[in-house]
Order: sequence, then structure tokens, then C-alpha cells
Amino acid sequence: MSDEEIKEEVTDLLSKLIRIDTTNPPGNETLAAKLLYDYLSSEGYEPEILEHVEGRGNLITSLKGDGKTRIMLLSHLDVVPADP
Repeated sequence: MSDEEIKEEVTDLLSKLIRIDTTNPPGNETLAAKLLYDYLSSEGYEPEILEHVEGRGNLITSLKGDGKTRIMLLSHLDVVPADP
């Protein structure tokens, strides 16, 4: 995949993600998690959505490495309201 193709794919995914209202409260992170779940699944990952509170889902997945070191990436899907 060329740099331009990667740029287009990432831009498209981010555009879709930005359109999902995850303003907290109430959050609704599960909607965003489902979008990322579908994308990661299509790329060969095995993601999982954990939803201990309705609508407040978290997404986890793993990427196999060489077994020598581990890294964990952590982020969030909710946003706070902006006051223009």
C-alpha cells in the first residue's frame, strides 16, 4: 500500500469516527468502538468490545510481536463538549 493510499484510508476512518457523537455525558463510546471493531476485523485483528455499562463500550485487541518486549497503547473514545 502506498503512502497516499494509507493517507486516504486513515483520513476516511478518522472522518467516520469524528461523525460519531461520543460527547460525555453520556459518552456512547460503543458506537465508535463498533466502527473500529469492523475496521480492525477487516485488517485481520481479533478485536473485542467490553461493555460493562450500556453504551460505554471499550475496545481491546492484540498484535503479535516477537515476544521479546511488550507495549500497551491506551486511548479513549469519548469527548467533552466544546464551548465555542
